[in-house]
Amino acid sequence: MTDVAQIEIKPAEIEIDSKMICRLMGIDPDDIPTIYAGIIQKELEEIKNYRNIKGGFRISGNIEIVSPKGIFLYEGEEFRAGDQVTGRLKGSEMLAFYICTAGEEVSRRSGQMIASGNVPEGYVADLIGSLLVEGAADILHDRLRDEMMRKGLRITNRYSPGYCNWDVADQHKLFSFFPGDFCGVRLSDSALMIPVKSVSGVTGIGKKVRFHKYICHACNSVDCIYRNIKYAG
Repeated sequence: MTDVAQIEIKPAEIEIDSKMICRLMGIDPDDIPTIYAGIIQKELEEIKNYRNIKGGFRISGNIEIVSPKGIFLYEGEEFRAGDQVTGRLKGSEMLAFYICTAGEEVSRRSGQMIASGNVPEGYVADLIGSLLVEGAADILHDRLRDEMMRKGLRITNRYSPGYCNWDVADQHKLFSFFPGDFCGVRLSDSALMIPVKSVSGVTGIGKKVRFHKYICHACNSVDCIYRNIKYAG
């Protein structure tokens, strides 16, 4: 089984509030400095103008999980994702690769503000871009879950190259399974996604796989936006 799906996500579907932004900034949500209060509110209003939030996934049953070696195969292509990721994918009957983006607008806005000397505004806009793409990826993940539930299947958490010791260079292999410029996202030679506010990865699918509510303890990343939100304050 191979299936490719793409969806557009409306900004209003993504829940972002000032508390989430403050936690990322290391600010007490109940005591926001005056300099940031107006900026945060203005940038939250700007969210409705971002029109290119998209995501999609590709499902294949031609897979193999070699957990002891930290490897999984996707249609014959080898991915060295590491023990943590393959251990969570163990038992999958299918794997879904995904790509999701908040679009170019948010990064362009942030960059323009910083270049013009409005650094606090640009900083807040950049954080909102990160929250947008992660929120969009959650929506994509939820839609995959709902689709699989109708078929009597479960899904795992989503895992991305660059986290849990998974080499980010594997993104080139992952992207090769999608049409070019899928969702408007492309890769640089160094595997950097463009637009920057984009994410990609894999989710396991099967009757016996499990979703873990919190998995931060299993990941070695200190830059993860979820770690910063959920474990701040």
